[in-house]
Amino acid sequence: MTARPDAATKVPRTAPAVGNAVSTLDYDLTAPPVPQVAVRSQRGDVEEYLRHARAHYENTGTPHYENTAVPHYVAGVAMNDAEIRNLSRRLRDVAEPIAGAVYFLPECSDRYDALGLDRRPAYFASRGACIGGGRGPVPGEVVVAAFGVFSPAVVIPAVAQAWSKTTAPELLQARLDGTVEGLTRILGAAPASGAAATKRLRVAADAAGGEGRHLFSGLRSLGWPGSPIGDLWRATDLVREHRGDSHIAAWISHGIGPVEAQLLLELWWRMPVGPYTQGRGWTDPEIAASWDSLMARELVTGTMAEGAFTDAGLDLRASIEAATDRQERPLIEALGATQCEALIAQLHPWAMAVVEAQAYPVDPSTRTRL
Repeated sequence: MTARPDAATKVPRTAPAVGNAVSTLDYDLTAPPVPQVAVRSQRGDVEEYLRHARAHYENTGTPHYENTAVPHYVAGVAMNDAEIRNLSRRLRDVAEPIAGAVYFLPECSDRYDALGLDRRPAYFASRGACIGGGRGPVPGEVVVAAFGVFSPAVVIPAVAQAWSKTTAPELLQARLDGTVEGLTRILGAAPASGAAATKRLRVAADAAGGEGRHLFSGLRSLGWPGSPIGDLWRATDLVREHRGDSHIAAWISHGIGPVEAQLLLELWWRMPVGPYTQGRGWTDPEIAASWDSLMARELVTGTMAEGAFTDAGLDLRASIEAATDRQERPLIEALGATQCEALIAQLHPWAMAVVEAQAYPVDPSTRTRL
């Protein structure tokens, strides 16, 4: 076994081989230091390093490492499912408010109003416009497919209404300008460590595949806005939409339909059953029929007002979330555990600032089951 280096020992910034993997990420990023452990390839030694890193975070509340003398060999290491689950869900929780602020910022609503768009047409068309690379109108039927859980009866006419009043380039510019203005108001034009966080997010997004992922691939086709806040927002949105696309694939593969998926989500989030699903445009008869279907499959029990998972239903919903997590493995492993932990620590205060500014309705971690 290689001895642990003393405090004066410097570990190269470029990660050495771990098995057959070598990290090529430039880790010259600012964050507090952690106790150093020599670079090793054995699984137990990786876990030893992670224990040191996690202890530092728990003791100080700050990210795990400095831009000098840190053994970044964790990037590229194959992780087990529990690690992927924990990191991918926590990353989702801190990326979501920053990425999702676009749907609640008044700066965006004002720009949509100026284009003559009501709330629903603005939401569906502005989010879906990226699928066409921002060059032309995306049909409502395609938006339905990409979003997954919204009623076609609501989406298709709303999208048609939007395209009767504006163009995709105009709408995407309004979306970007409103978000940059709103997030700048909350976070400042260039938040400290923002460039480092964006860099980490880009490493994760660059590692992700686009197969079967409409919104993620559409966002990727737009490129980068070019401002600190704009790039940070785009990077969080890429990570957000990748998981969203993965989640749709997960529930489809489990034999669940869109209304059923929403009802199970409400139970998973420990919310009242029905209102959130109604907000996706589904009618009361459609919702009731889907609840009856879930009951017939013995996945839920009771009325919607008092509904609960059966053991089989909870297992199925947990399996859907786990299948979503597994699809996020390339993003998490591209960073490595310590880089991902640092990214989560960087994004957390910004995410909470967005929530406190009422630019996102809830702290997602209050609903997450780790």
